Amino acid sequence: MTRFYLIRHCEAVGNKERIFQGTFDGDVSQLGKLQLDYLSLRMRNEPVDYIYSSSRKRALATAEAINRYKNLDIIVDDSVIEINAGEWEGKQFSDFPVLYPEESRLWDNQPHKFIAPNGEKMVDVYKRMVNFVKEKSVEHKNKSVVIASHGCAIRNLMCWVKRKPFEELNDIMWYANTSVNIFEVDELLKPHLIIENDISHLPEEMRKVSKQNWSNGD
Repeated sequence: MTRFYLIRHCEAVGNKERIFQGTFDGDVSQLGKLQLDYLSLRMRNEPVDYIYSSSRKRALATAEAINRYKNLDIIVDDSVIEINAGEWEGKQFSDFPVLYPEESRLWDNQPHKFIAPNGEKMVDVYKRMVNFVKEKSVEHKNKSVVIASHGCAIRNLMCWVKRKPFEELNDIMWYANTSVNIFEVDELLKPHLIIENDISHLPEEMRKVSKQNWSNGD
């Protein structure tokens, strides 16, 4: 078995301002910095052998917080980066129903069919996330691996972890900022979910604001 800790990045300015970040490299918010302090304590005693992160600041800051008490090398790999949203990046979520009515409808109701305008297909996000985990399951057999990633990318991977058809992506929740998801992958490359959307490390007042849906950015 290979154990994975799949962790969504802390709050970024884009989350607070409700813009679609995608691959946009926005800064961490003040709340995000506080969330990372609690996350670092949550992960302090977890046995971790490898830490992977996307190259975006919000994910890297999250990986660095996890690494505060571990002194591991953080491996940057954009296989786990957020969806490239093309024309959507940097725009307000509230504008999409007017500017992109059909794409907005798919995003809300049939995300498995979504294709970002001049960006990435949702199915390609799913494939790269799943392929990454399968590769690392073989490469890091019987080890523990952290992945610091993003809302939409995590939602895709968790669809696979929960053994749902990709067409049921819309049934998968949106995971909170700094939420910890734990699963294992066996020798047949089958996933086994252990913990989902754990934000118990955050104080009560931070939990509500951390439970963001699609309209709060990614």
